[in-house]
Amino acid sequence: MVQKDTLEVNIYEKLKKAILNRNLAPGTQLVEGTISKKLGVSRTPIRFAFKKLEKEGLINIIPNKGAFVVNPTIEEIEEAYEMRQELESLCIKTAIDNFIDEDIEKLEELTRKELETFEKRDIDEYIKVNKAFHMAIAEKSNNRFLVEYTNDILNKTNVYLILYDIFYDVDLNDIPGYLEHKNIIELIKKKDKNKAEKAIREHIGRSYKELQVDKIVSRSLSDLF
Repeated sequence: MVQKDTLEVNIYEKLKKAILNRNLAPGTQLVEGTISKKLGVSRTPIRFAFKKLEKEGLINIIPNKGAFVVNPTIEEIEEAYEMRQELESLCIKTAIDNFIDEDIEKLEELTRKELETFEKRDIDEYIKVNKAFHMAIAEKSNNRFLVEYTNDILNKTNVYLILYDIFYDVDLNDIPGYLEHKNIIELIKKKDKNKAEKAIREHIGRSYKELQVDKIVSRSLSDLF
């Protein structure tokens, strides 16, 4: 059983790494037979990996067709970011008066961790830290539905970051998102509701505009393993 679990996790991690490293372009079909032959394994652990990746929003499993790396349309991405702007502007507007020193310290610690993820070029960890920063603001709204919807939209847009963000190309001396997070913290400290709301809207808008939807270079499955 241990060996089976290890095998399943290994296949999952190999496929996820290929997506995170952008070696598999959006829309690429993950052919069970190719993976099975290349790794010398049965299809059962491959299907486990597929289900886990689907749960994370990284692939779509289409009945009678197969598994594919997610391939969102421009319209879908734009609509998601528009919704995120509305939700997060409401979050910060509702939450700003509830912040105490301990909350500020948490946000500052997250920005320090964020900078480390860029230095290590660890996009998986960056996604986690970035989400934690935005959720820390949402949670201070004390509105359970706002927290839930913000969590959902972040999960959705985080997939787009994995696929298209400028993460791997950013200049370490000028990291826009990191600098914007620090500015948002300063505005929260000042309880400047209007400027904080404007800053988070601009932050999300800039993030959307910098998505590189045309720069993924695909490799075949047989080349990856």
